[in-house]
Amino acid sequence: MPPVEPQGKLDQFFLLSQDLFCCIDFAGTLLSINPTFESLLGYQAEALLGRPCGVVVEPRDHPVIEAALARVCRGEKVNAFDICALAVDGRRVWLEVSASAGEQVIYVIARDISRRKAVEKQLRRNQRLFRIAGETAHIGGWYMDLAVGLPIWSEEVCRLHDMPVGHQPTLEEAIAFYTPSSRSRIQAVFTNCCEKGISFDEELEIITQQGRRRWVRVIGRAVRDELGKIIQVQGSTQDITERKDTERQLTLLERSVESSTNGVVIVDAQRPDLPMVYVNAAFERITGYSREAALGRNCRFLQGIDTDPATLAQLRKGIKEQRDVHVVIRNYRRNGAPFWNDLYISPVRDEADVVTHFIGAQNDITAQREYQAQLSHNANHDALTGLPNRLLLDQRLAQGCLLARRYQRYLAVLFIDLDDFKPINDTLGHEVGDYILLEVAKRLEEELRPWDTVARFGGDEFIVLLPDLAHEDDVLQVVERLLARVSAPYWYRSNELRITASIGIATNDGTIQTPRQLIQQADLAMYKAKRRGRNTFQWYTDELNRKVTERVNLRHALQQAIEQEQFELHYQPQIRHSGRVAGVEALIRWYHPERGNIPPGQFIPLAEDTGQIIPISEWVMETACRDAVVLNAESATPITMAINVSPMQFQRPGFLDSVKQVLARSGLPPALLELELTEGVLMDSAEHTIQALQALRQLGVHIALDDFGTGFSSLSYLKRLPINKLKVDRSFVGDVAVDSRDAAIVEGVVTMADKLGLEVLIEGVETAEQFHFLRTLQCDHFQGYYFARPMALSALKAYLKTPLVVVASQESPTSL
Repeated sequence: MPPVEPQGKLDQFFLLSQDLFCCIDFAGTLLSINPTFESLLGYQAEALLGRPCGVVVEPRDHPVIEAALARVCRGEKVNAFDICALAVDGRRVWLEVSASAGEQVIYVIARDISRRKAVEKQLRRNQRLFRIAGETAHIGGWYMDLAVGLPIWSEEVCRLHDMPVGHQPTLEEAIAFYTPSSRSRIQAVFTNCCEKGISFDEELEIITQQGRRRWVRVIGRAVRDELGKIIQVQGSTQDITERKDTERQLTLLERSVESSTNGVVIVDAQRPDLPMVYVNAAFERITGYSREAALGRNCRFLQGIDTDPATLAQLRKGIKEQRDVHVVIRNYRRNGAPFWNDLYISPVRDEADVVTHFIGAQNDITAQREYQAQLSHNANHDALTGLPNRLLLDQRLAQGCLLARRYQRYLAVLFIDLDDFKPINDTLGHEVGDYILLEVAKRLEEELRPWDTVARFGGDEFIVLLPDLAHEDDVLQVVERLLARVSAPYWYRSNELRITASIGIATNDGTIQTPRQLIQQADLAMYKAKRRGRNTFQWYTDELNRKVTERVNLRHALQQAIEQEQFELHYQPQIRHSGRVAGVEALIRWYHPERGNIPPGQFIPLAEDTGQIIPISEWVMETACRDAVVLNAESATPITMAINVSPMQFQRPGFLDSVKQVLARSGLPPALLELELTEGVLMDSAEHTIQALQALRQLGVHIALDDFGTGFSSLSYLKRLPINKLKVDRSFVGDVAVDSRDAAIVEGVVTMADKLGLEVLIEGVETAEQFHFLRTLQCDHFQGYYFARPMALSALKAYLKTPLVVVASQESPTSL
């Protein structure tokens, strides 16, 4: 097909245009091209004319050409579009194409936009790189036009504040993200930048929308127009939280090293002679050398001519082999004083595993050895007296047994306990108590041989070991000297003090299997000396051990009896002068499953000592009151229930409330309950006791003074005690009919009680002679085997159903 010539045969525009110009038919065939087309793409017109226009277009853009050609053929307007053309040399040229239809042809103008496309591509690439950089380094951009006054945040700035992407805050909201301590600073520098154009670079802390605290680096600068007026402030915000954490950790590490009690030295392994480049404060304190005097020098200046060559060789070998090394080396302080340096050296390697430095940690173990010696002494000696303690005592006890067994000698153990030492601490103070303990320790040591041992066992207890005794009796003269020396006067600030000691003695020939048993044996003997009046001594015996063992076993059995309720109550009637039953006394009985009947005289004193009397007494009170309700329900006349109250139970806080509760639970009227107390209970803390008794009397409960005449009660107290009854002890009744002195005592008690308005009950009436004689004294009540032995509740019910008449003869009471 011949080329189509432009109007006017090679129109000047066609020839001179800087844009590509071509004509195509409606099928897309090239009819003509201008010189620019040829020069830009490198094609000759002869090679292209008559061919489809798509031959110079990248294949992926063919659909674009076809769509535009179809629109032109339909007479529709075609907007400019971009395609990528292919040059002869393979280059890609971006063209912006415009097309319009003529009568028989389509005129196409294409403008080279490759430079613009390259710029756009670079811009997109830069934007992507900036976005990646922002996301990676946590750096975001922001700006604020002063005319608008609203900050514009990038995506990364939004993320830093835990805000959704695209959030645009007000200036006040943006400032509010900063912590109170940082808010005033950012406000000030931002204002100066807006008003004066002063750039800022600050590290501040923010609190994000999710409440997380972050450190950020905020940079801002002012933007001016052509007249120099500030029109905008722009800047960046970078998350530096990780860096801040690292800095804090480094600061903490540096402060830790500086505050360490161990000397720390860092030497440069890359420089000749390994000079020191860092020493901490502990190094200065230990060696006496300042940092200025030490830095740049090799550590060998701390050594002396007597430093062990083998130690130096070990140190140098470890450094040469670049490994950890530990030596104890003799060094010298700046003042020439020697010290033992416990030195650890470790290499520091970089990423390439090259040793760049050595770190040395030194410790002055001269002081440590002294400290360890002091610790060893403290571990084996009492802090107050300086005497050996239990640990060292055990060692010397074992040695003493070994020597006694080897040389057929005796070993004696003395357990010394000061008598009534606690009141000294309580009344005069612990300072005086400590003085006494120090003096006792000194006196004990002065009375013993150099190879004997005095140890403080604890509190006011001392142990004396006497090894190498020829005879067991040799210990006696030592004990007597110790008792005399301890009891001698003590002078504290011109005041004379007195104290005594009780000593328990245990001896052995060294054959004992467990040496510590000697201390236990001496301890048992010491308690026996306490019970014998104190300021004396007692030997350990097998009989003593048997009694103690029995006491321990009985205590265990007693606890089982409490838990398993092995007790029961028996009741002994109390008879009026007329012969009728006035009341009963509750008496506890314990029948052990294996031991059988155990008398109260055996287990009650033990229960008083151990505190087990409290649950026992509570059980007795509860059970007796409950049984009293049953008895009175079946009796025509009131029957009083008499219950013995232990001193510990009576003095226990809340005793009155416990009595009220028992009465309320059982339903027993208070007037039918009689509590029996001994004189010792009533005379201890008399004023408090009187108040407690008055409260019980106001409650309606009767009070009886038991075992009257056997204690040391004062008659002046007796007249003040709010009691109802005196119980004359059985010790005055046995011979009352034949012994005028017993008779006089009983008669005097009865007369006195009558004058004081008190009832009298005579205990231990066992014969008709006793009963008839006592009746002549006008006694109110009687109790004893003559009338009835203690009996179980069922037997008591039967007894009460049989009326008694006391005959005038000397026969036993007769049941009607």
